[in-house]
Amino acid sequence: MDARSASLARVIERIAVVTRDVAARGAYPFKQLGLGRAAMNLLFALSRSDAARVSDLAERLGVSSGAVTQMVDTLREAGLVETSVSPDDKRGRVISLSSVAHDEIRAFERQYVEAVAPAFDALSTAEVVELDRILSAVRVTSEPSRAVPRTIVGVRS
Repeated sequence: MDARSASLARVIERIAVVTRDVAARGAYPFKQLGLGRAAMNLLFALSRSDAARVSDLAERLGVSSGAVTQMVDTLREAGLVETSVSPDDKRGRVISLSSVAHDEIRAFERQYVEAVAPAFDALSTAEVVELDRILSAVRVTSEPSRAVPRTIVGVRS
């Protein structure tokens, strides 16, 4: 394994350790609904924008428009998303978080940051800013690569 691959493996494992620690606490939004990873990713994607079209969400999440439509239908029935006529194209629809979902996601994010922040106490503010800049360049898709076993980060398929 070359130096880059070895360093990347250590970075991924450190991120996984922090993530597993928080996941082990069992706190995540809408837990009582038993939502899958894809639906949760859709909710978090919507939390970063006012509203989005199905096609935009599909592209952002790396899934088909049909998959997004099915998730939106389920999430709308649960009262977590709302649909409205697109202001740009009256034939199109846009999806947004309901106020209940928005509030729960914001509360979860605050709790998550509070829980994870101590793991970064050894870093200066400048180092945290640099880490943010570096991680912003990392491209992540919704679906993990099938070429890499999910057990690498401690999660079995």
